[in-house]
Amino acid sequence: MMISPTADPAAAFQYVPVPNEHVPAVLVFLGERLSTPAVTPIKPIAEDAVVTDQEAEVSDDWTDENLIKFLAMKTKSSFIIGRMLRHLSAHPGQDGALSTQELAEALDVDYSIMKNIPTQAARTLGKHFPELTKPWRAQSGPRFTPPRPNEVFFWVTDERAAQLKRLPG
Repeated sequence: MMISPTADPAAAFQYVPVPNEHVPAVLVFLGERLSTPAVTPIKPIAEDAVVTDQEAEVSDDWTDENLIKFLAMKTKSSFIIGRMLRHLSAHPGQDGALSTQELAEALDVDYSIMKNIPTQAARTLGKHFPELTKPWRAQSGPRFTPPRPNEVFFWVTDERAAQLKRLPG
């Protein structure tokens, strides 16, 4: 079956086939785009662009109070994200990054649910915490040095790990 983009400028959606191996990265990308208050033009990413631990340590506005409120939302996503963050905080930084598959196995969550967590988080953050970024970092495996498998990898900063360790729960 061939799906081609529509030429109708009034169409709400474009259907674009994406190879299965790239779906997690596309979901992360879309989640990040949907969680921003204003859409800005997309800049091309250099092939050798890598997020370093130093760049990842940029502070954010996740106060203890905001993080507690987010994790206490009693949604399936916030519950899984809380478990994910606590699991990742045991080995913070890019070196401790885990793939979607590894997180799904470690948390005993179905892979299909785990790969949708970035999108679910983007919706929740956009609705309840529009000024905040995701409380984790994520990057496609091929962008690591040395490259990792073509899957999305997640990690938390040292700062976030310390924050999670001092919070109740």
